[in-house]
Amino acid sequence: MKLKIIPAFTGREYKSIDEILKDTKAKKLLWAEILFNDEIDWEKFKDKIKEDYKKAAVFYTNFRYLFKSRKPLPEMKEKVDEKEIRRFEEVYRFLNIEQS
Repeated sequence: MKLKIIPAFTGREYKSIDEILKDTKAKKLLWAEILFNDEIDWEKFKDKIKEDYKKAAVFYTNFRYLFKSRKPLPEMKEKVDEKEIRRFEEVYRFLNIEQS
């Protein structure tokens, strides 16, 4: 798996979705990895990552204007969890610094 966010924030490499799901820190970042990393075909893991995929889709729907070159995620007309906004901003800033 070619992960971008989870290894940067956890300091570990992961070879499978099952490894990510077993690690609490990695699991908490899975929605952000789905949202910001469309190089992985997340659809094939959809049965295992339903909640994380949905959370990524909610963020995508609410902040679609930030993702001009990303493959679209399903539209989810829900409000973003306010507790997660800070993490979203942190990951977004990290990626912008990395790409600079």
